Amino acid sequence: MHGDFSRVIFDPARRFSAVLSQQGRVQLDADLNEQTAILLHYVRTLAKDLMGPAAYPPESDGLGGFGVDGFDGDTFTVAPGRMYVDGILCECDGTDYWDQPDGHLDPDRESDRLPSGPFLVYLRVWERLVTAWEAPWIREVALGPNGPDTTARSRVVWQVCVLPLESDSPVPDMRSASRFLRDRVRGVFEPRGLLSATTGPAPHEQPHDEPAPSAGYRGPENQLYRVEVHQGGAEGSATYKWSRENGSVMLPVRSVDRGSVELETLGRDDKLGVDTGDVVELLDDASVCRGASDAYDEEAGRLYRVTKVDYAGLRVELDRSPYDGPTPRRRPFLRRWDHGRSGPEGEPTGAEAGLPVMEGRWLPLEDGVQVQFHPGAGEPRRYRRGDYWLIPARVLTGDVEWPRSRQGEPLRRRPHGVPYHYAPLAYVEPRRGDDFRLVDLRVPLSHRR
Repeated sequence: MHGDFSRVIFDPARRFSAVLSQQGRVQLDADLNEQTAILLHYVRTLAKDLMGPAAYPPESDGLGGFGVDGFDGDTFTVAPGRMYVDGILCECDGTDYWDQPDGHLDPDRESDRLPSGPFLVYLRVWERLVTAWEAPWIREVALGPNGPDTTARSRVVWQVCVLPLESDSPVPDMRSASRFLRDRVRGVFEPRGLLSATTGPAPHEQPHDEPAPSAGYRGPENQLYRVEVHQGGAEGSATYKWSRENGSVMLPVRSVDRGSVELETLGRDDKLGVDTGDVVELLDDASVCRGASDAYDEEAGRLYRVTKVDYAGLRVELDRSPYDGPTPRRRPFLRRWDHGRSGPEGEPTGAEAGLPVMEGRWLPLEDGVQVQFHPGAGEPRRYRRGDYWLIPARVLTGDVEWPRSRQGEPLRRRPHGVPYHYAPLAYVEPRRGDDFRLVDLRVPLSHRR
């Protein structure tokens, strides 16, 4: 999550059961957040062990949570109720396919329309960080209308999605639906990308005839670097971006007039603001939620370069106009990234499309921090938009916090997030007229083995 965190340290492999405060000690955000993560891990693991990967409590007078019905060729209804997906509680007040709260679907977009042939309806579940800009009731007004923000929230997002199937595709049942869905959705993103991080000259790659720069992290402050996949795909098409602040520099947008963007603020200070030459991403609720799509998006979130800053008018000029003007009710904002300021010789990097993913070589970020994407043994690795890795860098040790082998080599790690969870809901087969075949694929709690 793009929060202003010092680091994220929860790891279920460590088997910690609680964070215990001690008197007279400094309180850190990482400790408090780890306690929350420990509790969530326990509760959700227990729920999954008891209820399985996906289950719903059946209702005596209705379809039960997330029941699909009322298909008419253009939409279908989703019944109110609850469902547990990998132990995560999802709650629905009742909706239809087009009006689901976090779907942000567009009838004019071909990929959003329901297929004319058979299709699978499924639930995609993930968690999104929400700030006081996106949820104003978080802010304490007693601190002033432009006072500091305090905490953020983690919000469960569920999205009802459809997967087109071939006309001769086998029809899954309640028992086989989970594997059927996993093979067709999760398998698209396997094998996942692997990354390792280190500092100083790249191991075993520093030419002998060139002077090596000083080893270690050379930055003046502690940082939490975030390396995030921007455009998904395999090597050659995938790109990435990075931030030294975990992507937490977020500037609320008041209005957009072509390439001119009026902001609520230019940031708390020079370090957490925006300046000429910065690369920024223009986002809102819709683009954030649609970024979780299971399909590769050739027009993944667009990046822009700031060409001018009007400090008095709280306005920045972008190098080009956005394709679609953001809607104010969707809470638009600019997110700053730090990968595009300049290249090694001070020239612009042209990083508005993100930096190309190049496997098998060390890629510098800044101040001695380097990362490497690792190639697959056979099948090419697949990078999913939004996949990210977190790299804490510390001045005191002059190093990054990254797991290493006994020989001191940085280990390869799968993305730290975003974790997506899936649950099949129904199989729908349109027939002549308004007729259709519907197979309920949900598992009620009473049928849990």
